[in-house]
Amino acid sequence: MTADEVERLRLLLSTFRDGSGQFLKRLKVYMPDYLDFERATAEVCGGTTSEDKGVFDVAVPVPGGKPFGISCKMSTEQNIRNQSSFMELSNSHKKFEDAFAREGVDWRTQPDLAGPIIVDLVMSWHTECADRYDIASSKYLVLSHDKDWSEFRLLCFSLDLADPDPRTEVEWVNEGRDGHGGPSTVCGYIMHGDRRHRLWQLFQNSGGQLKYYPLLSWAEWFTEPFKLENPPIKGMRQKVDEYFPGRWPEETITA
Repeated sequence: MTADEVERLRLLLSTFRDGSGQFLKRLKVYMPDYLDFERATAEVCGGTTSEDKGVFDVAVPVPGGKPFGISCKMSTEQNIRNQSSFMELSNSHKKFEDAFAREGVDWRTQPDLAGPIIVDLVMSWHTECADRYDIASSKYLVLSHDKDWSEFRLLCFSLDLADPDPRTEVEWVNEGRDGHGGPSTVCGYIMHGDRRHRLWQLFQNSGGQLKYYPLLSWAEWFTEPFKLENPPIKGMRQKVDEYFPGRWPEETITA
């Protein structure tokens, strides 16, 4: 995105603070949610939103060619010591369970075999829509925010999840315990300098949540932190009067 496009997105996201966004009880403020982020991204990029659970949230047309896709993710910033971003890539327990069954792999006892299957499955979803999208030009776009939702940042990542190689460069292990004494997750670790970094985390016993922690240095580009504007809060009745002046039926007082 250009600097002007980032500013447009910032302003669009700010509009959801007028009472139309999600209400954060802890902070007592309205903020954009993930659907608002998708719609604002589509507006800025001249694309359309899928409004469903498709592989890409935004399709951006390209004259004379296939559109490229944007997979939009919102997340809380990770601890600075992790030097990473965060995305939840899936929450489909059945798709992962079916993939393990096809390969005859038990993720609870064979994490070294289950890990590559996890990565292959996610990347296969991109391959399957290559007839409709320019996959090489498609990206992950992350809108991260601090825990108080006071500062935001955009980060763009490649769709290539096979680097580092999940078969030779990632250490796969089971972690945690479920209610029956078995493992609750499959985790994939890489070495980042002298630090062991958790790159992958599949909570197969908790709805198939797949979490991915790409290093910040892998971002193709990122913005400086920015804040959202603080528009006045508009109630629903106020919006009716503004959009449809004079059409609100007043109460009739009878004697």
